[in-house]
Amino acid sequence: MFRNIDEKQEILNRLEPTLVHENAITEDLLNKLISAYETGEKNHKPTGPVTVDYYPNEKDEWWTELNSLLTTYIGEHLIFATNFFDVTKPHIIHNDDSLAKKPRLYKTVVIPLRIKKPTNFVVFDQCYLDGPIKGRHGAKQELDATKAKYYNQNLFDNSQLEYYTNNMFDEVIWNKYLTHQPIERFWGLSVEKIVPWKPGNIIIFDTARLHCATDLIENLDIVYSHIWKNDVYKKL
Repeated sequence: MFRNIDEKQEILNRLEPTLVHENAITEDLLNKLISAYETGEKNHKPTGPVTVDYYPNEKDEWWTELNSLLTTYIGEHLIFATNFFDVTKPHIIHNDDSLAKKPRLYKTVVIPLRIKKPTNFVVFDQCYLDGPIKGRHGAKQELDATKAKYYNQNLFDNSQLEYYTNNMFDEVIWNKYLTHQPIERFWGLSVEKIVPWKPGNIIIFDTARLHCATDLIENLDIVYSHIWKNDVYKKL
């Protein structure tokens, strides 16, 4: 079941610029978050990441402390889930949607925990509001049967996106940040914000927006990205 036009427009009307709060996480809390990942039950996804999927529990000190801190930045809210990611290759274009579990979509919070070499991630202006997808514009649809998928379905046509431009993607940005994916994947996309990964920062962006990691391929032997991602939903 898809969202209707009015439901989609409500989400789009609430879009805001991506925000970065510098050094918002203390070293003590950062260590607690790292420990929560290291001691959590691991989920080895067929697409590569190793995750710990955590659901709110007010008995856990780190979660209570962090939840209180987030209220400072986004006000009263509900947390759907917390997902720790240990990744060795960059995420491709995707969204964080769930029609059933988060129908009204609000914010995603990303907190970099550990990294060995500086990198970034990209948030786009465009949105997809009919479920979770990975962006594979221009690829052959036979990929559906061969590419590993954990949750998101493949989207082969970017013209289905909200705010699609139908223009070639900025080649300078692609060459600097995104060469791990063919430039054709970005056709019709435009950048809302490029965000540096910095442990201790809090990054808040609209869950509806497409986003992806920047190119780590040349650095895979030395880069260890360990991130914490939290979907946060305001009581609208």
